[in-house]
Amino acid sequence: MKKKVFFVVSSLGVGGSERVFWLLSQNFNKEIFDVYIVLFDSRNDTLSKSLKDITVIDLKTINASKSFFKLYRLIKDEKPYAVFSTATHVNILVALVSFFTNVPHLIGRESNIYNQMSEFGGFRAKFWGLFVNFFYKKFNVIVCQSMEMKNSFQNNFIIDNNKLVVIHNPVLKPKDVASPIHNGINKIVMVGRLAAEKGHDRLLKIFAGLPNNFFLTIAGNGPLKKDIEDDVYRLRIQNRIFMPGHITDVNQLLSQHKLFVLTSYTEGFPNAVLEALALGIPVVAFYVGGITELIKPGFNGYIIDQGDLEGFRSAIVKACNQVWDTDAIKHDIDQRFSVNKIAEQYEALIS
Repeated sequence: MKKKVFFVVSSLGVGGSERVFWLLSQNFNKEIFDVYIVLFDSRNDTLSKSLKDITVIDLKTINASKSFFKLYRLIKDEKPYAVFSTATHVNILVALVSFFTNVPHLIGRESNIYNQMSEFGGFRAKFWGLFVNFFYKKFNVIVCQSMEMKNSFQNNFIIDNNKLVVIHNPVLKPKDVASPIHNGINKIVMVGRLAAEKGHDRLLKIFAGLPNNFFLTIAGNGPLKKDIEDDVYRLRIQNRIFMPGHITDVNQLLSQHKLFVLTSYTEGFPNAVLEALALGIPVVAFYVGGITELIKPGFNGYIIDQGDLEGFRSAIVKACNQVWDTDAIKHDIDQRFSVNKIAEQYEALIS
């Protein structure tokens, strides 16, 4: 008899956590596991719910705070062998439900480095952080995306160290795409939510000091869109900036660029960097969570100390003038972060 496995996630929207669970659910061994994806809100889903051998359940509760009773009844009736959850507010809900149900394997995936994110998450991040010590004790395992995240847990919360496991995020091996001919034009790209923690303000300052043959694409939506647009015009770089908003085919966009840049102040494990490297595109990034486990300086990019804007600008120029072994970069990422390999590590947690 197959073992029921629940992946509990707020939605199948554009977030990194959502995509990770969407990928993992498809790559679990269906001969052993009967896989379910449990959602709170499917109104704005961008990822497909038509998945082979996967049952998608939409609780239609919109958010975690209203989902307790429906999730409790579902788990009580279906009696899953294992429940995976991701993101702090969802993890806390699942842990709360587990006080009243019996789940043999309860696995929480963490998505934040708290000592960094608390600076940008405001009251909400600090509010949820208050509950971590108590509720996270219910989990059999807590998956951290990087060593920095694990260290953050050890330093900020009273959590049994034996429960903390580092498993990186997965990436699909992309389809081969034709490399564009740049003809002396250096096209760089950043993909991410337009929010304070992503550092778009300093990205624009860095970019404004680059020569006129550099062009920048900033993809994504978010609360700071208007502020970023205003900065673009204030810096008089509007003729070299492209802001397409939300992108459905990220790989197609990335493949048109020479270099990916990441100016974030904090990250759990930057999926956009992982996707760029999977295409063989080098990356210049500030030092953030997970980045040292992705970038091998000189081989697939460069890591710059936080706040060193001039160093970041110089690294962009250096990277765009360098010849990179794109096939080697692709192979390295596939060997370390393929979705099959990461799914096997998650399966091992409940074997």
